Amino acid sequence: MARLTIPLRIRWSDIDGYQHVNNAKIFTLLEEARIAAFWASVPGDAQFDAVGGGVDPAHPHHGAPGTKILATGPGSGTNTYIARQEIEYLAPLPYTLRPVEVQLWISHLGGASIDVCYEIAGSDGPAVRAMTTLVLIDEETERPRRMTDAERAAWEPYVDDPVPFRRRR
Repeated sequence: MARLTIPLRIRWSDIDGYQHVNNAKIFTLLEEARIAAFWASVPGDAQFDAVGGGVDPAHPHHGAPGTKILATGPGSGTNTYIARQEIEYLAPLPYTLRPVEVQLWISHLGGASIDVCYEIAGSDGPAVRAMTTLVLIDEETERPRRMTDAERAAWEPYVDDPVPFRRRR
């Protein structure tokens, strides 16, 4: 199983009164990692690939270009809607000047959906585990659309077991 590792910088505004990353801001970090890992550049938008540190050729699993195939947004033909999110906070994530590493992998490729799993590293192991179910939506019909063969082929190498949430039955 290959995981993508996306380095993200914590912003000072992400910190709450307890001096760690606010729980709601964790979802923003996960969103930024997901976009950096899977979403293709918008033509003419030079800033798009810089999200989350961009692609580092010296580290092929840091936002590997082969996974960045899903063009979304106005005029792209595809929107992605979040159908479900689950998160487990294992340890506080303190502010640091160094980027935190967000690992991503896929636990399920459905007909029109994808389950993206995450772990954010803490000082003594994972600080956060999460999973997001995304549904691919046809922009014109506003209905779910089937995943293409190219999308499935690009993402299959990153399929592995789901996040091992501690309190799930």
